[in-house]
Amino acid sequence: MTPEDIERIDSLVVAATRALFGTHGLDLGAMRGAFEETPADHDVACSIGFTAPEMRGALLMTARKDVFTRAWPAELKNRVPTEREVCDWAGELVNQLLGRVKNALVPLGLALQQSTPTVVTGRYLHRAPATTKVARRYSFEEGGGSVAVYLDASVAEGFALSESRDESLLSATEGDIQLF
Repeated sequence: MTPEDIERIDSLVVAATRALFGTHGLDLGAMRGAFEETPADHDVACSIGFTAPEMRGALLMTARKDVFTRAWPAELKNRVPTEREVCDWAGELVNQLLGRVKNALVPLGLALQQSTPTVVTGRYLHRAPATTKVARRYSFEEGGGSVAVYLDASVAEGFALSESRDESLLSATEGDIQLF
């Protein structure tokens, strides 16, 4: 995978993360500088795997519970979510984030399949060092907190992103309904 492909994936993940949280009323602020570990105050980590013949890996998102609570759906803001609901919501957010990234990659010739999200909570969550060829980290400021997103992937030798002309690969616009 070329450095240009990595930059393209970086911009897709950053744009998808900002759009996702923006949809739920949170404006992610400035990107934080480089960081080595998960921020020490994060107490929720949600992960989802993906696979394709050319690439496989996982997307991990961490934040504090209160950040995920502030992103609680507008339709449900008439009540305070339970801790379990916040964890379920965090899993749904990482699912939606990968869905956005996946939709952006399809026109570039990469069709990912995604797994079921997993959520863990605890004190002092720390991410193990990545062992994959593509290991990217993104961290955003959010109203006194932060959101960290990690993308780890193994890529097939010689794989490069390319513009696909196959219209059958294009996904529906977000919010559209498709019946099959």
